[in-house]
Parts: sequence; C-alpha cells; structure tokens
Amino acid sequence: MKKIKIFALGIIGATLITTGLYSCSNEEVNNPQQENTEQNTNLQSKPATTAGDGYVYALDFYGTDISLGRSVDLVDPDTSEGVTVTEVTVDGDTRARGYIVNKVENNDFLYFLDVDRDTDILTTFEETTDEVLTFNNLLESPDYLDTDKFDFIEYSQDYMTTSGDCGFWKKVWGKCTFYGNINPIGNGLCSQTSTTVTYRLGKIANTEPNHNTFPCPE
Repeated sequence: MKKIKIFALGIIGATLITTGLYSCSNEEVNNPQQENTEQNTNLQSKPATTAGDGYVYALDFYGTDISLGRSVDLVDPDTSEGVTVTEVTVDGDTRARGYIVNKVENNDFLYFLDVDRDTDILTTFEETTDEVLTFNNLLESPDYLDTDKFDFIEYSQDYMTTSGDCGFWKKVWGKCTFYGNINPIGNGLCSQTSTTVTYRLGKIANTEPNHNTFPCPE
C-alpha cells in the first residue's frame, strides 16, 4: 500500500510540475502579443482637441460655439505618415460641416475645411501657407453627391486610392494632372488634352481641362 501511495503522489507531483511549466510557457508566448498591443495603442492618433490650433481657427471661422465629433485617420501605407480628420459641428446644427485636419504623428494643425451644403460651397484653409480657397462649383464634382455632399469622415478612406502620378499627399491636399493621347493635327503639329484635378481629402474639389498644341515629337 505504501508503494501505491508513493507512486500516486509521484504522478500528482509530475502533473503539477507539467501544469506549472505549461502556464509559464503560455505567459511567455502571450507577452509579445501584449507588447504589440501596447505599441499599437501608442501609435494611435489623437483627434483634434479644444486646446489645439485647429479648434481655435474653427472657432474664429464660425464666430459661435462649436463642438468636436468623430474622427478618422488617412494613412499612407508605404510611410505610415498621414492625417487625422475631426468633424466640427456648429452650435444649433444637427450635422457637422467643418473638418479639422491634423498630422497623425504629432497632432500638428495642417488644414481646415468648411462645407456649406446649403450653397454647395467648399472653403479650405492651409496652415503653412495661410491660403484660403473657395470652391463654388461642387455640383460639378463627381464625388460631391456620391459622398453625401462631402462627408469627409464617412467616405474619405474609400477615396484615398493613389497611383504613381498621383501620390498620397496630392490626394490629401494637392493637384494631379492626367494626360490624354498625343494626336497629330497636321503641319508637323500635335495636340494633347489634359485635366488638372484638385483634391481635398481624396475628393475631387475642382477640375481644369486643358488643350495644348505643340510640335510633334520626332
């Protein structure tokens, strides 16, 4: 009987040791996941705040009380750089019409946009150049009505597709020119059409068609 008891205790002890080793092993495996989660948390952007320059600009722009709402990140997959877009609702309105754009990495204020959906006019401001532009032909934009009159929170991520000639930052806030075929028109001359597109957060804010005539390339 003593031998049986000793044998049984030995099995129980071995089981406990194995269980302990398995638990330690699991903890070691889980640690990298926990570290990755912490790193991802640290990389998450912060939306605009009432203490930021963008909020101050929006407050001055509207001249009345405003509140901040949802935000969305637009990030270049190649560089991990990008912007955070935060919506602004004017006191008394039921829908956001303003948008503050900050840099993802450090929350610096970059741009501001106001969409007046009653008059269909877009007003934009660029912090670094202090440039204010007004786009009053929004109904001619193929993106305006398709995105519920420029809902920059709901639709911007879907419109940030890029190409070699029209990169991420040009789609965020810039211009891209697209060229047609070169066609001979006689007397050694050729013609080519092109379209310059102005983008704001992935949406087409304006298009400028051009037609050029020049000596045909040899």
